[in-house]
Amino acid sequence: MTSLGVEESLRRAYASRSDYLAAVQQVRAAQHFRSAATAEHIPTLDISGNYGDVGVNPGNSHGVFQAAATLNIPIFSGGKTHGEVLQAEASLRQSRQQLENLRGQIDYEVRTALLDLQSASEQVEVARSSVDLANQTLAQGRDRFSAGVADNLEVIQAQEAVASANENYISSLYAHNVAKVALARAIGFAQQGIREYLQSK
Repeated sequence: MTSLGVEESLRRAYASRSDYLAAVQQVRAAQHFRSAATAEHIPTLDISGNYGDVGVNPGNSHGVFQAAATLNIPIFSGGKTHGEVLQAEASLRQSRQQLENLRGQIDYEVRTALLDLQSASEQVEVARSSVDLANQTLAQGRDRFSAGVADNLEVIQAQEAVASANENYISSLYAHNVAKVALARAIGFAQQGIREYLQSK
């Protein structure tokens, strides 16, 4: 996997995390609610009409129609409307604050996950180097034992060092994979991205 930068990771997180997308929708809903509350100050005009046919039979019938228009000016509901506008603005302010808090939390989670992944990757490299060094030491110990320069104790200690280095390497690989999963969760790819992250080197 090509390592994602901070900006790309954050862009993906903001585009795919369901909690963030839900918070964005909450802000939009609060904006619409405020617009609707503000619009109650505006006068309304209702126009209605009716057309029918009156008569004893179809031959002697004639058409009738009725038209009406009603102008509604909200004079006495000003206090109620003002209260609803204040409530809508408070709700919008709260939704925006929650969105900003969540955005900051996502930023922190993504940056922390990226740092953890980088650290875990470096630990894997160190553990791999330790395995290589332990294997070289074991080979040298066997050569020295075969040549009669050293006793069997040096070979046994080298074998223990190889086993310990392999355990450390396995632990570092595990920590590396956990860091990949944490990054996938922070970005919002918990389902579709896990395979991609686990298959990467």
